[in-house]
Parts: sequence; C-alpha cells; structure tokens
Amino acid sequence: MNYNVSYQKIYPNDYEILTKIMTDAFNEDTTIHTNLEEDGPTGYNNGRLMKWLNENEGFESYKIVYDDKTVWAFTVDSKQNNEYSLEMLFINPDYREYHLGTIVWKDIEQKYIDAKKWTVETPDYSKRNHHFYIKKCGFSFYREKMYENGSKSYVLVKEK
Repeated sequence: MNYNVSYQKIYPNDYEILTKIMTDAFNEDTTIHTNLEEDGPTGYNNGRLMKWLNENEGFESYKIVYDDKTVWAFTVDSKQNNEYSLEMLFINPDYREYHLGTIVWKDIEQKYIDAKKWTVETPDYSKRNHHFYIKKCGFSFYREKMYENGSKSYVLVKEK
C-alpha cells in the first residue's frame, strides 16, 4: 500500500485544526474507556496545550499530512544522553482505520536515529494506546504516575 505521508513544521495558524483533532482524539479515547464524555491534559481542548507544545524551547512538533490533509501531530522532547520523550502523538479518529501509527512511529525513530531511550506517558485507562506502544512500537511498562486530582498514567519506555 502506498502512503502519501509528510511531516511539516507547525505554525500558529495550524493550532485551531490541530486542537480540534487533539480534542476529538482524547475525547474518543475517554468515551471508549471511561464513563466520561471528555477528558484530556490541561489545555487540550482550548489551544493552550497545542501552543505550549509547539512553542516550548527544546520541543520539536510536527503535523502529519496524509493525502494533503492534516490528520496527526507529534511532539518530541530531546533530553541528555540521547534520551527522548514522546510528549504528544494524536490522530484524527476518522483516520484510525488507515493504520498509519506504526509507519509514523518508524519515521519518528528514523528522524531521531541517535535515540538510545524513549519514554511516553499515557492514561492508565487507554488500552488502545497501551497496545499500540507496547505491541506495535516495542515499548514496555516502566512505572505508574499518580496526579493530585486522582488520575493515573503509565510511563512506558523503549531502550536500544
């Protein structure tokens, strides 16, 4: 199958569409796995998170364009000693059936070929995310992380 995927720098005029995609992605996952209709990290649904991810010095953010349509985005934080953190990766729920996730992850690994260690944090209830990162991308469970509001997430790690 031929995939027409490109990775492009994010600009402020992209924030609105990317925030909508992020909101839809987080809310879809939340409704599947919880009794809530919406939930996500602070600012996920009002543009603040997208702006912070893109404008944070040290982070690299890209939108992912598939057949001339913005459908994904990701943000990577470069740490010391060739350690990287996948700060955010989200897809428009309408494009899940295309199974682009593994392709995108492999492309990210190629872009950051010097990475010796990757970490990613995902909500404890996000079974689809766990399957994707562990079964498709080669991550393993590292630890649980608790937040003051009572929510819990899993930190996953992948080492070369």
